[in-house]
Amino acid sequence: MGKSVYSIVLDDEVIRGIDMMAAQQGTSRSNMINRLLAQHISMPTAETMLLDVYNSINEVMDQHSSLVLQLLGNGNMINMRSALQYKYNPSIKYSVELLEKGGYYGQLKISMRSRNTALIAILDSFFALWAQLEMQYCDIAEDEFSFEKGRYARLLRKDNSRNFNDYGTKIAMYIDLLDSCMKEYFNNISISSAAAANSTVKKYLAEISAELVNI
Repeated sequence: MGKSVYSIVLDDEVIRGIDMMAAQQGTSRSNMINRLLAQHISMPTAETMLLDVYNSINEVMDQHSSLVLQLLGNGNMINMRSALQYKYNPSIKYSVELLEKGGYYGQLKISMRSRNTALIAILDSFFALWAQLEMQYCDIAEDEFSFEKGRYARLLRKDNSRNFNDYGTKIAMYIDLLDSCMKEYFNNISISSAAAANSTVKKYLAEISAELVNI
């Protein structure tokens, strides 16, 4: 959602009331006015979009996920973390940045909290497999994702329904699938890279659903 500067004339009493509300809710006068106007015309703001997505992700994570949802980050960021049952117990960080732009609502970023080159190489091999699956089964284009040195980034497509509770649920389910496939890969990598890939592909195909194909 873009923002512009507008000049409007309001009653002093109205501004005093808005300032009081803004102070109580810990926001600025401009954000408070924007929030009230958006509510009046039933239009979601970036603020409400983020909160709806966060609450939906939190609900999904509470029910059936090994991921831990962290507090909202600065701006439009939602952070999650997961632990791999592998050497050195590496931690995986998932960050969802919500920023409406073009045909996308944001971006998912993944990184490993480790500098171990062997672990990073394994993670990159998983990301390469995941990207291949996404391109084959979800029609993801090469310019919608990137990965290198233990980091993966992927654009999140728009949901034209603008139901951000449902959108948050889809994001949570998508990350949960990705995380479980990553764990499957690492659980089998000690056998061989081929065994890890085959096991992961089977899991992916068994659990991918139509609603996740378009995320």
